[in-house]
Amino acid sequence: MRRLILVPLVLLLGGCKAGTVGGVSLSLGSYERGLWFDHDQKERQAGGFGMKFDIVAGHMIRPVPKFWEPDSNPWKGDAPWFVIRCPMIGPFISVALGDLGFYFGFKTFRVEDKHRTPKRYGRWMREDEFAEPNDVAVYLQPTATLRRTRWK
Repeated sequence: MRRLILVPLVLLLGGCKAGTVGGVSLSLGSYERGLWFDHDQKERQAGGFGMKFDIVAGHMIRPVPKFWEPDSNPWKGDAPWFVIRCPMIGPFISVALGDLGFYFGFKTFRVEDKHRTPKRYGRWMREDEFAEPNDVAVYLQPTATLRRTRWK
């Protein structure tokens, strides 16, 4: 029983440094970096499949859009309603079967110096959350989606 408690604790503590994400990953099927095994049209495998399971730990940053304003998108420079920030440990599951697929859990997003502008994340990220010049910070965000095609 203690081992079951220690594994998430080690993952959480290992991912607690802001700007880094750690964890373990298992993939079955064809593999490419990203959310899907088959994410671009050039190397598409129409009948292929892929499954990805991760347990990730790190800091979650999630800007919550102003839902009452049409087309509000904090990822493209709009001011969010509020921002959720907290250490997090959780799963990421992605399944792709032919043209169909879904994923849910906590995916990563990269933050580089170019994202400091008000047209990107500059309105809602704190200065200490940005990466140093020529470096990259990685954070978690909750996500879920269903897809018919993965390369459009």
